[in-house]
Amino acid sequence: MRRLLTVELRRLFARRLVVLTMVGALLATLLVLLSAWQSAQPMSEQELAVAEKAYQDELEYWEENGEEMVAQCLEDEAAESEATGQQVDWGCADYGPPEREWYVRTAPLLEQSLPGYVAGYAQVLLLAALLVGATSTAAELTTAAMGTWLTFEPRRLRVYGSKVLAAALGAVPFAVAGTALVVAGVSLIAVHFEVASGMGGDEWAAVAGTAARVVALAVVAALVGAALGFLLRHTAAVLGVAVVYLIGEGMVRGLVPGSAPWVLGTNVQGWLARGTTYAVETCTTDATGTMCEYTEHVLSFGQSAAYLGILALAVPVVGAVVFRRRDAA
Repeated sequence: MRRLLTVELRRLFARRLVVLTMVGALLATLLVLLSAWQSAQPMSEQELAVAEKAYQDELEYWEENGEEMVAQCLEDEAAESEATGQQVDWGCADYGPPEREWYVRTAPLLEQSLPGYVAGYAQVLLLAALLVGATSTAAELTTAAMGTWLTFEPRRLRVYGSKVLAAALGAVPFAVAGTALVVAGVSLIAVHFEVASGMGGDEWAAVAGTAARVVALAVVAALVGAALGFLLRHTAAVLGVAVVYLIGEGMVRGLVPGSAPWVLGTNVQGWLARGTTYAVETCTTDATGTMCEYTEHVLSFGQSAAYLGILALAVPVVGAVVFRRRDAA
């Protein structure tokens, strides 16, 4: 098995599409760094003057009319509560004077922005790893090279295992390199603009954890992509299924909000962020009409990890069963 795995790794990195995909994933870090650079740019003197004037105008208006606005809000709120027979809260008590930071843009602190940049780059890595895995196996089935290879190594499960594992291991170098480039680049930009002073040991540990989960997710994507390559036999078919799933997931979440904990996207978010939340709209209808409110639910890190773990196990197992029984030609 070790010999087969070594051979498959050499063959993987000899494929032009695999290498181009990996290079493309690394080049995509430049887009992340460009976004970080633009976000960290301070406002120009002209922009600052315009923002300051807008703030002062709103503050002056509030000082003249604020009390009247709050009183009117409370009066309308009471009238609505009386008319509907339900307690209505329009948040009138939260009304207050405008704050300067609403108008004057400041660069986000590194401890606030870095985890988001790393998690955002995960989307690029997922697509790249899926493509690497799919093309590493589907191409051999498309060109009938698999049949030739089986004459040298007839034990199909060993062949299957070596190819799927090679795809997973092959995703590690570019996933680690790309994630490291994002972390290092965004950090250097933050240091340049002096917004990195809040990064302590706990913050760096959190970023390291997010980066490790991004790499692990890329490995799973390559593993699943390789298994799907065996199942669908064409790289384009694998990418087509991925696109159709993403569109379908969006439609299902729109039509059935309660399905959020059972779809891939939500669980990927839960894995990367160590838990996430999703909102479900609940509507009630009475004589006064229909009222809707959103209830927030929590999806734990453990649930997301279990979901992705089952996916990482189920798809390769199905692929192994099909490859063992199906004609390789």
